[in-house]
Amino acid sequence: MFSTPPVSRKNLVRPAMNHTQSDNGLINLCCVQKRFGWDMKIITYLPPHSFFPFFLLLAILFLDHSALVSPAPGDPQDKCAVNFNTSEYVAFRECGDVKEDISQWSEEGFPSTMCCRNALTVVSEALASHSTEQLFLSQDQWQSCAQSFQPQQGISLQSCGFDNLYRGTSACSNLVLKEVKATRQYQDASDKCSHFDLPYAEACARCTAAIFAVRDGLYDQEAPNATERAICGVAAIVALAADKPDDSALIDKFLSCLPSSGPNKSNKSWGKLVISVPVVILAMLLIIITVRCVSKKPRRRVYLKEITAWSGMYWFSKPEIENAMNFGGEKINLGRGSAGQVYRGVLPSGQVVAIKHLTKSNTSDSFTREVEGLSRLRHPNLVCLFGCCIHGDDRYLVYEFCANGNLAHHLLRRDGHLTWETRVRILRDCSFALKYLHHHIEGCVVHRDIKLTNILLTEKYQAKLSDFGLAKMMGMEESKVFTDVRGTIGYMDPEYMSNAKLTCASDIYSFGIVALQILSGQKVIELDLDARDQLTRKARDVSIGKRPLSDFEDPRLNGKVDKADFEAILQIAVLCVAKSSKGRPTIEVVFEELDKICRDTEARMKAKHLDDTSSTTSTPTSKSSKLTL
Repeated sequence: MFSTPPVSRKNLVRPAMNHTQSDNGLINLCCVQKRFGWDMKIITYLPPHSFFPFFLLLAILFLDHSALVSPAPGDPQDKCAVNFNTSEYVAFRECGDVKEDISQWSEEGFPSTMCCRNALTVVSEALASHSTEQLFLSQDQWQSCAQSFQPQQGISLQSCGFDNLYRGTSACSNLVLKEVKATRQYQDASDKCSHFDLPYAEACARCTAAIFAVRDGLYDQEAPNATERAICGVAAIVALAADKPDDSALIDKFLSCLPSSGPNKSNKSWGKLVISVPVVILAMLLIIITVRCVSKKPRRRVYLKEITAWSGMYWFSKPEIENAMNFGGEKINLGRGSAGQVYRGVLPSGQVVAIKHLTKSNTSDSFTREVEGLSRLRHPNLVCLFGCCIHGDDRYLVYEFCANGNLAHHLLRRDGHLTWETRVRILRDCSFALKYLHHHIEGCVVHRDIKLTNILLTEKYQAKLSDFGLAKMMGMEESKVFTDVRGTIGYMDPEYMSNAKLTCASDIYSFGIVALQILSGQKVIELDLDARDQLTRKARDVSIGKRPLSDFEDPRLNGKVDKADFEAILQIAVLCVAKSSKGRPTIEVVFEELDKICRDTEARMKAKHLDDTSSTTSTPTSKSSKLTL
């Protein structure tokens, strides 16, 4: 989808390892480390025939016991003029042997290792935040910062070639902000690097090319100098970031667009890995062949055993699925989920269901996540999974049918109309479902794809979260996990997109985007970051009084809203879409507020209904009295 610099946990020390055979024949790999006063437990379950990943993991881990060691960042010194804590440093593998010379940076003119590219993010944002007119510090100021910048073992201003990034080392180092902005290439770069809409790869290419154009316009290409070229490139980035103080993610986005370089050639541990892995692979292939020759169980029986373990699941046969989908001689397509088409079906009992057919390319992860997840999740605001079917390469999931389709169908159509009371109830229902997921007995379940099309509505407009194909369960002791970045871009947490750190707060951000759309009726294009950012900026302006409340109200409501409740929900939504996860409320707080608003709304509706009823009944009584007289 788009590239993100690889990440690793800070202060993570590889634990000692023990493996035991569990009662059900699965290998239980446990790692416990208490060196720093905390526990880290990793439980991995592997079926008996899957020894290859297990032994490969052992081989990699024991090649070098220090491969994941990275000390805590050094505290900033008071004498340093810049704050290196402006941007969070993302650690990358092992950087102990990094030694880069600025004159030997990559062909693009930037650090050749990811260790130093991640460090450049921190340095550039620190300079941009400090910059008024001068882009770089004086030599004395910069040298005084040398001790302050030690984000990871082996990474410093000197090791990455940043020690020359001060005024006086080149023509570009003496530039001021207005001089860079005056170049003819600058405005083009400013425009292209401010809109990271889709296709993301194309947007990255445009931004990267524009940055290089600014850089090339700053230095004398007739007398090429590698050091000058590199410093001019940094000057271009710092100038763009300094000119856009509100866009703190600009540098992260730009650097994530740069092509990933290979591993550090001087990194000894990775050198040993390259030599050892082929040997391990050959050995494991022999083991796999032996195990498969001994094992004669059909693959389908393995699936049957797994399905039996999933509680409450009904095993549908392929003919049952086909009969249900072709009931009445017509196959009705309801839409598409994250991994396949969804069809309307009717069971022999007459019950209407929704049947998702997962395509072959999406079956491995999505099918397992949905079945394992939803078979253990039961809540009135989660779509119910009745059963599944495995037949050859085909996978089917059978869900309850929600007669009113998805929320987007009603909210975004021109002729669609949802009353204020219905919108409040939908928000309350969704927050109730999230509260259940985030406080599941086995750990926080992060949905990862909360959006309008994944909120289904029953006949009575009760909201139900659906599509758990991307869901991720975090253990009870985990507050975050590092994982591949997946989801729908227009709804995705910016923090998760930039550092691949998944937390429960990632769902809170997506819920906030949904809430803003429900309030405003404005559409966030699923693949458009710019549309999302425009919506959140407008919401913030209204919430602090820069714009009237009516500017954010869906005109189709015709003013039939409770202004106090509307403003309260807007304030909640704005907090949910805070750029930093630390600034977002927990789901308990969100649900408590929305539940109170929903109950107040229902009470007013009942009171209004009683008033209308009493006035209706009193009118004919009055008329009959007159007739009697």
